[in-house]
Amino acid sequence: MAKIFDLVYQLLKWLSKISGFTYREINIIVYFILIPSFFIFLISRILNQKYIIISFLLFILVSVLLIPDFTLFSSLLFDKSVSFLNWFEFIGLNYIQASVIICVIIPIIVIISLFYFKKHLSNS
Repeated sequence: MAKIFDLVYQLLKWLSKISGFTYREINIIVYFILIPSFFIFLISRILNQKYIIISFLLFILVSVLLIPDFTLFSSLLFDKSVSFLNWFEFIGLNYIQASVIICVIIPIIVIISLFYFKKHLSNS
């Protein structure tokens, strides 16, 4: 799991370097905007309801515009996310294990599941 964690960490660091955003900002953009947007996009395609993705993107746009200091916001949300992942020590997972399960494995399972539902619903 440490290798997966390090790979994702290095990817986020690289994205922060090429984008000009801080590591914490990139982390928030990826895990709180991009990945959920992809989930919502797939759900809207499965349900054939474009208003779902449009509403979500509008919500994100308004939210980002209302945040006066995205760097501070990202830092606070990142710290809360770290606390959440550290909470999993209660069930025997360290920060790295919890990060990989919550931030890598679960999103992959959700994406595979959504593609599966999309394929089976379109075949019906």
